[in-house]
Amino acid sequence: MEPGRRKGYNGGMAETSGADAGSSKLMEHGRALQLAFSDRLSRRNGYVEVPTALFVPKVDVRMPPLPSVAFYVWAGAGVRKIRDADQPYSPLALSAHGMVLVSEADIEGIRKFAERQILSAGEGGLSRESRMETLRRAAIEVVDGLFQAPTPENIKKSTKVVSSFVYVLMKEPEAYLVLAKLSSHDPYTLQHSVGTAVNGIILARKAGISDEGELNEVGMAGLLHDIGKTQVRREIINKEGPLNAAEWEEMKQHAQWGYDLVRGNPALSERCQKAVLEHHEDRIGKGYPGGLLSGDLHVFSRIVALADAFNALTTDRTYSKARNPFEAFQFINDKLNHKVDPELFRSLVLVYGGKMPAGTTG
Repeated sequence: MEPGRRKGYNGGMAETSGADAGSSKLMEHGRALQLAFSDRLSRRNGYVEVPTALFVPKVDVRMPPLPSVAFYVWAGAGVRKIRDADQPYSPLALSAHGMVLVSEADIEGIRKFAERQILSAGEGGLSRESRMETLRRAAIEVVDGLFQAPTPENIKKSTKVVSSFVYVLMKEPEAYLVLAKLSSHDPYTLQHSVGTAVNGIILARKAGISDEGELNEVGMAGLLHDIGKTQVRREIINKEGPLNAAEWEEMKQHAQWGYDLVRGNPALSERCQKAVLEHHEDRIGKGYPGGLLSGDLHVFSRIVALADAFNALTTDRTYSKARNPFEAFQFINDKLNHKVDPELFRSLVLVYGGKMPAGTTG
């Protein structure tokens, strides 16, 4: 499925209107979590700026133990240490600063602190829904960086996000539908990449894949399946109406271009790389870029192809409104039956507790 026009993204701290101070603090806390987890914090002179909302969601509640890193603040042209590593520090004193600084060498400790709160129920006082939304938005931050610069370093960052999704979905099966049903107003290509990764992991689990490493591979294939669109001209990506023949031919190159970007990356398995290449192939040999038949496709390629189609159908785009899951199932059955693996399709329907659409064919 192809994206509609990308919508603008407000990357700043969450704004509130009419919300009380407690709600505002929690919203700031969630935003700080996603910035820290996705490593999108500002850097200057060897220090990283960390919002104190990351550590203090509310001044009047018990906060998780602070990470074992030193805190600094700007002081004129230099910095001043306000806390040694492992030193006790009161929430009230910490909340007096909007930002603190940590050394670049300590940033992994900050990222892990955020990760624990997102992935562990009860760690930071967030509800499951808030934790899953924070994880999803952090993933979008990472994919945003990846689509701006599809470098090996940014691909490596993406593997951490995917492993977090796998961890949550294995530890908390109840998070399946929370993640699967989250709506988004973010740029389509970014949201779609994250959504395809999540749906791919969920589908793989339902289809009987339980090995954590294999689930990570499926998730990475879903996250990276459209990375080749970074090579497609922006006016084609952003076009609101139908593509003409020449534009469509260029768009179809994204599968090969994506494969060229990830091929040989040691962080990605060969079957993950092949799924990026093959996610637009179909069962009858009329897909692209290779015109392969179903028997030639690895199961990971078939999982990503179905997760891609399902997520596109259930997401708002400039040229079509999101369908509910069961409308999407009927559309896939009626119009895209030749493009999807029938057994995987049955598994996806069962994820949502549904029955096979009327007239389903194998």
